[in-house]
Amino acid sequence: MTPARQPTGKFARPAFLASADPVDARPAPALDLAVLSTAPPATIHAALDGLHGEDIAYLVARQPLDVAERVLRALSAELAAQVVECLDSDRRADLVERLGIPHAARILDEMKADERADTLGELDAPVAEAVMAQMEPAQAAEARTLAKWPEHSAGAHMTTEALRVAQNLNVAEVEALVRKHGAEAETVYYVFVVSPTGVLAGVVSLRELLLADPVRRVADIMRPDVVAVHPSQSIEDAARLISHYNLIALPVIDGERCLLGLVTVDDVMDIIADTTTADFHRVGAVQPVDTSYFHTKPVTWFAKRAPWLVGLFLGEILTGDMLSGFESVFQRVTALVFFIPLILSSGGNAGSQSASIVIRALAVGEVRLGHALRVLAREASMGVALGLLLGTIGVARALIWGNGGDLAIVVGTSLVCVVLTGTVLGSMMPMLLERLGLDPAVSSTPFIASLSDLLGILVYFSIAKAVLGL
Repeated sequence: MTPARQPTGKFARPAFLASADPVDARPAPALDLAVLSTAPPATIHAALDGLHGEDIAYLVARQPLDVAERVLRALSAELAAQVVECLDSDRRADLVERLGIPHAARILDEMKADERADTLGELDAPVAEAVMAQMEPAQAAEARTLAKWPEHSAGAHMTTEALRVAQNLNVAEVEALVRKHGAEAETVYYVFVVSPTGVLAGVVSLRELLLADPVRRVADIMRPDVVAVHPSQSIEDAARLISHYNLIALPVIDGERCLLGLVTVDDVMDIIADTTTADFHRVGAVQPVDTSYFHTKPVTWFAKRAPWLVGLFLGEILTGDMLSGFESVFQRVTALVFFIPLILSSGGNAGSQSASIVIRALAVGEVRLGHALRVLAREASMGVALGLLLGTIGVARALIWGNGGDLAIVVGTSLVCVVLTGTVLGSMMPMLLERLGLDPAVSSTPFIASLSDLLGILVYFSIAKAVLGL
């Protein structure tokens, strides 16, 4: 097999990252930031100036705050802004406060509009106001505008740095404007055509501009049917539109269709990653955290995990109490006890499968609340089919152990009923939470499994009493 070609030039991974153990995900000590931070500021800047902001942030995030602060102070405001944008929220807020109001203001002036607003939102209110008082008035006003939108809305994550042109310009004039103002824009791949009052009239891509006749009016080549989002809509709605239409950026408009800004695909990818991580945590019965695994303190993990475990433990106590209520039944037929783990695990596993599938389908928009009956029918039929499969195996096992035909019927029937119950419960619980306005991921798989255990005990011994005449 031909070895993969390694990238070169500015796209090459820096040596201190390329030589890192991919499993350990830590940089090799080729660049010791702690030692470098003791050098004069000019030396620090010269050593880091050729690196990508993301790579510097990778190193800064793994250093004590005093080292990280010295490094940021040595960088230019523009490069420091790139680094700060790539840091976790808690780390970013701590460093901005340590840098002091004037220095922090210079850095925030160079940040992207949405990142600037996020960073200010992470600071204590008095500190944020003090920083904005030192910032450029236009940037401060823009940050206040973005801050008025809810945290998970498209408006909170948009940038106002969009390329806007008038309808009466020709292609050559628009190209000249792109060259003049492109460096200030979030993206140059889309140019938005607006009316004199700021109403979004259409969009033209950079490709269409370059291929068009320079004397043609931009209004003649633009696409008027622009896909857009309202600032109050959720960022997940924006993500779905960007994914569905394969967009690089999505315009944000108000009720009069005036262009307010745009949401870019890179911002959406960050949000999707954060949302997916939070959903994974909830599905695993863990309260989400905002920081990475190693940057989250053990006491924080304990606080996030303990409440769920205690709740699940109390649920299993109820299962034990219910089991003790059937003590007389399994004392008379001891062999019933042998099949309890098999029955309960089957129902819990089936319910967890259904919950995971439906939660994901709700998250990506494949399933909506109006599909509840269709989902119920599909999962119920799937539960019967899976139950019959597992029931057949359970009956065979009971007969092989020599437990008799009656017990084999109890095991087989119970498996069908318990698996059916698990799939229905696992599929409907996320739908119910969605209806109540809660996060469907809260119906975690351990929670579904615990509830299935409780119902499984009731179903199993009720069928045993009926079939065996106990």
